[in-house]
Amino acid sequence: MRNGSYLGFGQVYLGMGEIGFKVEVTNQQKTESTLEFRIDKPKGKIIGTLKIPYTGDTTYALKVPAKMGRSYGTHDLYLVAKGSGQFIISSFSFIHVY
Repeated sequence: MRNGSYLGFGQVYLGMGEIGFKVEVTNQQKTESTLEFRIDKPKGKIIGTLKIPYTGDTTYALKVPAKMGRSYGTHDLYLVAKGSGQFIISSFSFIHVY
């Protein structure tokens, strides 16, 4: 992903104990990048932010706390890339409280 690109997931139900996100990323560039988690639209409310570190050839599993607030219910979820570098997302999942 590079600056301004996004992944969209339609009709995601939030409210089943989600407290954050787990993202597996690879970043071979030594520039600073950020991944924003937004709801409803690519420029919607930010519910989480992840700084993407330099990983070289390794894939890192990073955890991000979410600020759900009153965001429970069904929403479109967007992962939006920011910054000057580009990175690869291998997987994405929710972290739940059980």
